[in-house]
Amino acid sequence: MKQKIFKTKILDKLEEDIIVNKEYYIHMEENPTWLIEMFRESGNNNFEVSSKIEVEPFELILGGPETDKQNARIIYEHLKELRPVQAVSAELWTYMTHIQFPEYMASRWKINDNENEKKLREVIKQRYFAIRGSKGVIRNGIARLWWAGYWGYDENREDPYELVDIILDRQEIYEHISERSYNRNKNILIAALEAIKENDLYSRDPSRALFKKINSYGSDKHLDALDIYEARKMVEELVEEIKESEENSVVLI
Repeated sequence: MKQKIFKTKILDKLEEDIIVNKEYYIHMEENPTWLIEMFRESGNNNFEVSSKIEVEPFELILGGPETDKQNARIIYEHLKELRPVQAVSAELWTYMTHIQFPEYMASRWKINDNENEKKLREVIKQRYFAIRGSKGVIRNGIARLWWAGYWGYDENREDPYELVDIILDRQEIYEHISERSYNRNKNILIAALEAIKENDLYSRDPSRALFKKINSYGSDKHLDALDIYEARKMVEELVEEIKESEENSVVLI
């Protein structure tokens, strides 16, 4: 079946009305289908269109952060053929958060009604909507799961999602990757995640140092030219630099 997405004008209006609709977001658990009901009551049956994305029906597991790893597997398995250029579609992810998986959003991303209006709008926009472009989309409550799958999925591993779990285990690793211009370069990401796992670089400073060093190593064009073996060799050298720097810091102290 073809994946449905919002019409752009519907998305724009919905984003414009975030504060008008704030009570619906705050009380999403009580009425997760409020938007569909609103469309029906207004006689608007023209809020969605079929995309070119083929997908079989699927459901996400309800719950808190403990569901992230399994849900990342579910959504990436069903949308594995989605290309990164398609995965920055605000119309796609906002449709999923509002129409397709509102129950999931209510259970995973509860909205705090104690926030001031400016903060409230920002939180709703970040999790339920998607600022166009990769850096804006990946904070969306559902898009973030797909992107974690894209970054870490490695079909050559016994468990292809082993590296995805590393990304979702540490929020700072997710953030480090999301901030980098090379975050669509699978060879670099696989090599970096392997190094984090093998060298226990999970904490904020070592993992950040690694991603920064990769960023400084060369242009995106240069990094794109590396195959997986060259990427691993480069990352191994950078890890050694980090270890030497840490050892020197200990000596100085």
